[in-house]
Amino acid sequence: MYKHIIWDWNGTLLNDAAECVATVNRLIAARNLPALTLERYREEVDFPVVNFYRHLGFTFTTETFEEVAHEYMEGYIQQVPNCRLQEGAVEILRTLSEAGYSHSLLSAYHHQRLEEAVDYFGLRKWFIRLIGLNDYYAHSKVENGKKWIRELPFPKQEVVFVGDMLHDYEVASAMGVDCILLTCGHQSRNQLERCGVLVLDSLSEAADRLRNLG
Repeated sequence: MYKHIIWDWNGTLLNDAAECVATVNRLIAARNLPALTLERYREEVDFPVVNFYRHLGFTFTTETFEEVAHEYMEGYIQQVPNCRLQEGAVEILRTLSEAGYSHSLLSAYHHQRLEEAVDYFGLRKWFIRLIGLNDYYAHSKVENGKKWIRELPFPKQEVVFVGDMLHDYEVASAMGVDCILLTCGHQSRNQLERCGVLVLDSLSEAADRLRNLG
């Protein structure tokens, strides 16, 4: 059924939700706002990210969102060496490749930082393209996704997007491709099931489904 998998990065292949919460909490503490738990984060985080910050209490009256985004990214980059891939990620990419799938990465992460992270974890050989954003503001990856689906040498029905957030479903819908969402990343099952697509609890579950469909 599918021949190409478009993967999200943060939360889908990279298990970094806890590191993201730790980074946000440093920003929160500096502004005397209530601390964020991982559970609350997974219920409330959303795109565009600026709305999430407003929900946390950032007013952007004495500072801009762009300044906060840069501060966040500086802190997050320091956390990347503490992150781990989702369980079985390397083996899953290998076995799916052997089953005939090709892979690409479509992320709201800064493109250069995405390339650095993928190289850090030794994954580049599995992907025909890495696609990130050109700034640190994580507004949306819809336009990059629409451009990428036009370039891919596969019909849309042979492409599936695997992500971990409502925004990944929005991107997949804009691209016209199927979507699988994982609960092991940045948003809870309660949030993800609002989309009405297949929601699974782990990368390995997604790989099993894809192997059966391939």
